[in-house]
Amino acid sequence: MAETLPIETLRYVFSYLEGHLAPYACVCRQWQVAAEQFTFADLHINSADLEDFRQIALSSHSASRCYHVRHLYFKVVLPEYSVAARGHYENRNDRDRNSKAFTQAITSLFEIMSSWPDGDRHQISLQIYAKSPSDWEAETDWNVRRIRLQRCYAFPKQELLHRRYERSYLQLTEITLPNVECITSLKVLGYGRYRNIAPGSVSEMVSRLPRLDTINAELRDRERRGTAASDSLGDFPSATWPSSLRHLRLEYGAIQRYGTNFPPLANPPPKSMCLTLHRLTQQLKTVDLAQIMIDPEFFWPVNANGTTPYWPNLIKIGISYRYAANVLYGPLQTLAQDSSRILRDGSVVPHDDQQQILPRRLLSKQLDKLYLAAGRAAQHMPKLDSMDLDISISNSSGSEHYFKYDATSGTATWTRSSDYRPPNEVQEAWDVAARGHGHGQMSAEFHSIGDSASDSTVSL
Repeated sequence: MAETLPIETLRYVFSYLEGHLAPYACVCRQWQVAAEQFTFADLHINSADLEDFRQIALSSHSASRCYHVRHLYFKVVLPEYSVAARGHYENRNDRDRNSKAFTQAITSLFEIMSSWPDGDRHQISLQIYAKSPSDWEAETDWNVRRIRLQRCYAFPKQELLHRRYERSYLQLTEITLPNVECITSLKVLGYGRYRNIAPGSVSEMVSRLPRLDTINAELRDRERRGTAASDSLGDFPSATWPSSLRHLRLEYGAIQRYGTNFPPLANPPPKSMCLTLHRLTQQLKTVDLAQIMIDPEFFWPVNANGTTPYWPNLIKIGISYRYAANVLYGPLQTLAQDSSRILRDGSVVPHDDQQQILPRRLLSKQLDKLYLAAGRAAQHMPKLDSMDLDISISNSSGSEHYFKYDATSGTATWTRSSDYRPPNEVQEAWDVAARGHGHGQMSAEFHSIGDSASDSTVSL
């Protein structure tokens, strides 16, 4: 009787059942197939489960199991460490041991998934992150976690919590990963509540996924002073990434030391990163960059070698970066530096309102270059729907700069913490872009944050 039920009916019934469906898979062959389509759709495994994962997914008793997998959540389990070690920062041996475990886990996972039959028929989303069972963030007992936190407050030299490994980065070491055809989406949780994963190692993984359509990477840049080149943002993204990539989301966390807030990037990324991103975006449909410092060459390189950039499929682009210190870095460093006068006796003459005008004007001039380059690029984005540029600066002359272009209505909106009008060449660039998107002219809107009376709309 059970075997007479259509598999579509079984799927419908199982979709309403909560909990473990494994017992239903034992009824008959047809029930097994229907149940496993749900039980294997979302798999959570760790590096200790890899051999079981290999045998179960590729079992001769159910050759279709691997086809049921849709989302795979993979945790790399790093070596444990003692209670005494909680009071010491990771040393070279600790980092090498962790990177070895990370390399073995990623290599084994890629080898298993590269052996799946008809890999080009799969569309699997893979999420990767790493923790040690001894990490404070990995502690599942909230009472124990609270006790460790209290101990950190009472004895900061005996319980470092996440500070123990905040400057350590997991790296793939001296291996060549096999190509994996079945993974079409990759998410890497590489900082914050998880262990830092070196951007160069993520780039190596991406280059081995020839059908990858989407990447979502949350990483932290390593301070490049005294570090190997492979640890820097200049290796991420890479020119070896697959041509199949269409959706990109990158977020870089701020480098922070215990008790101190730092700007999102302690060192500016090399120009090579902006140029690599510039080339990469020309094959993409959506781009989302958070806490990544860019310059005008991200949109329009100075040395384009006589070629015109073209983004035939780009639909949406969003870029945001924020600064939360008195000193900025990179392209904006010289534009918001403290211009207070220092007397011979070492005392400082504070700013007055007039003195703060100059850095603000310089900052606006630099942003105008960015808006101009973005407008020129938008003229070569025929499918563009929207572009957002969000820049916030929190210092002695804190300011917010938000730009949005809506291609559907042909409207460009500038929202600032002070009155602003872009120069004519910027407005002309966006006017040309709006005409290219089917509008007779661009509609420009200007808003001043905190002063609704200053809002205005202008049609060019």
